[in-house]
Amino acid sequence: MEHFLYMVPYLLVECASSDELRAQYSLEPFTYERPTNIPPARVGDCGVYTLKYIECHALGIEFSKKDFAKPYGKSMRDKMAVDIF
Repeated sequence: MEHFLYMVPYLLVECASSDELRAQYSLEPFTYERPTNIPPARVGDCGVYTLKYIECHALGIEFSKKDFAKPYGKSMRDKMAVDIF
């Protein structure tokens, strides 16, 4: 992971299509965190569970195992399929 933290900022600068866009990026390395309090997913739900966790994390919403209870699993999967489509 450490290599990507340094590599991605350079790629963003190099791939920018104009000097204006290039000026928006910094060569500062990215940071990351590895949370350890993630509740486990049920068998077969790991993909939906992972995407939902990433969505909640990106939006700053608390992700709770009770929100991902069995009754909500199918509706989450259906909504996600429609959004992706």
